[in-house]
Amino acid sequence: MNRRIAWLPVILVLVLAQIAVSAPGSHLPARDDLARGGLSLRYDEPISELEPEAQPVELSRSGGGRGEKNPLVAMLLSFAVPGWGEFYTGHDGRGRAFMAAEGAIWVGYVSYRLQEDMRVEDYEEYVSVHLGVDEGADHSYYEDLADYIRSEGANSYNEDIRSEARSLFPDDLEAQERYFQQNAYSGDDMWDWGARARLEEYRELRHDASVSSRNAFYMTGLAVLNRALSGIDAAWMARRSNAGHDGAPPARLSIAPIPEENGRCGSKATLEFSF
Repeated sequence: MNRRIAWLPVILVLVLAQIAVSAPGSHLPARDDLARGGLSLRYDEPISELEPEAQPVELSRSGGGRGEKNPLVAMLLSFAVPGWGEFYTGHDGRGRAFMAAEGAIWVGYVSYRLQEDMRVEDYEEYVSVHLGVDEGADHSYYEDLADYIRSEGANSYNEDIRSEARSLFPDDLEAQERYFQQNAYSGDDMWDWGARARLEEYRELRHDASVSSRNAFYMTGLAVLNRALSGIDAAWMARRSNAGHDGAPPARLSIAPIPEENGRCGSKATLEFSF
């Protein structure tokens, strides 16, 4: 930036010297404007000192100097570990933010899994206390306990199994009996909640456990989303860095001298925005 600013006095002195050489009434050389970024000039009788393009005056220093970064590599690094791609491109602050989000997500996942385990233990203990069933039974058994108030009798699990057997084997009594024996509950597996309130309380305990399981699943979805966002952000940061926009101010002001037809010297200011 200092070098660019140092050019301005030199250019202004040369322009003023050219104007002083052109006496009143003399002919000012015709000029042919060439758009070098909309800032440079050329004359029919060129002035060697004005040949270089006018150097812009930047409002703040660009953040270059990191070398080119591969956007694909940055994206893959962030897919592996969110924030890693940002560290690769030199954006440590953004990298720390994505890594912190990833850590919070997995803390939430572990917390919900632990909560689920505790709630499963709660409803298994509830079944053991009220029905005398040993803890650690099959998952399908605990589901059936929540669907039926009793295993035998009216509106019971076994009654539904008999109905299924008749519909599957309407003309085969032996097949019906085999189906019933294979799927019905008997002996120590039979149950009766007695009161509807006990069944509803058990269902509520199971619902709480399923909520914890669902929340843990949502955490895994957030982990995938965090990786996707970090990968896109890392690739974008790499492209900005390679394009010279990395760390650049949102606006840059460029000033260049412009000789006029009447022998005077004007100037042109250009405001550029980087994206």
